[in-house]
Amino acid sequence: MARDTLVGWLGTFFQLLIRLSWGVIAVPIALLLKLNSIQIGFVATSFYIGYVAASIPWGLVIDRIGPKRTIALSSSFLFITNLLLFFSPIRDYAFLVLLYLIEGLIASAIFPSAMKIVAITHSSRLTFYVALLESAAPATIILLGLISTLLLNAWKLTFLSLAIAFGLIAVLSALWISVSSKPTEMKRSFKVILDKRIALATLLRFGELWATWGTSTWIFSMLVLYRHISTSLSALFLFIYGIGQLIGILSVERLSWKIGDAKTILANILGFIVMTSLIVITPIVSLYLLEAFFLGVFSFSYRPPTDSLIMKMGGNGREATSIAFANSISQMGTMIAPSFVGLILYLTKSFVFSMLGLNVGMVISLISLILLVKWKTNY
Repeated sequence: MARDTLVGWLGTFFQLLIRLSWGVIAVPIALLLKLNSIQIGFVATSFYIGYVAASIPWGLVIDRIGPKRTIALSSSFLFITNLLLFFSPIRDYAFLVLLYLIEGLIASAIFPSAMKIVAITHSSRLTFYVALLESAAPATIILLGLISTLLLNAWKLTFLSLAIAFGLIAVLSALWISVSSKPTEMKRSFKVILDKRIALATLLRFGELWATWGTSTWIFSMLVLYRHISTSLSALFLFIYGIGQLIGILSVERLSWKIGDAKTILANILGFIVMTSLIVITPIVSLYLLEAFFLGVFSFSYRPPTDSLIMKMGGNGREATSIAFANSISQMGTMIAPSFVGLILYLTKSFVFSMLGLNVGMVISLISLILLVKWKTNY
């Protein structure tokens, strides 16, 4: 069980590293290719287009053939694509966009596979183990905060490291994953998509991801290019932001147990809005580091209660399809946010307006949460 969960965590960590590392290596690549902010944002968006397009089909496949085969298959292909990015000279913008699109199509198999493993092996403490799995995201942010200045000068090493990592995951999934589940008929799995409660919870997740991944993708580049803060201080901001995410996500189960999932999610939505507003109006740069921590806390603690709620709604045998459906549709927020922020920066050159633009997602989440509570969901 521990090995199964570890492979799922590692796979999730490395697929997150594909998307989030762009927020750092975009700086030298943008200078190399003379990209504007819209073009920078669209590279991240292309990854999410692929991710969204393939998530539901992958969910049906996972419930049918199991997470072991799915993780091995997708990791093998990601090994190849990252080798291509490492060995190919990055001179063409269209080539870069295409490869990130392909990586999104393939990488979308890993997270629902890992969630399927957790749902089968840890159903008695689902929220805690979902939180443990999703701690891969802040761990990725922390790592990038530590190595971002290195990657600015040796950005090609990102692709080589990812290729090696996914080659390792392909081997470990074959050797270590032992979890098995009864194949679920695709017709039964597909009915999840018609559940109105899951649709509303997915809209809630859509807004959350808009805010979280929009911030995680852009914050380093925005601080450097538009707030004119040094790369070292911006890297420290990113690192502390990741620490806040990690602490928040690992402590959320206790809060959720005490006040319930809905109130926990509400607290994080409101906290995120408050922190982004404070960062905008804070005149003293040194205060950014304190704000970075709390922004991290509020930017990710919603995930375990939201995702465990969705899988509970999906029911036994349909965990992968329910979370894959929710992940697919909600990832449109992740897909839109980078380009949306890039467009705001292009039109206004304003750090203030771009940060406020991230809160559009949280307003959507707030409305969705209120409606979900009115429907008197039991979770």
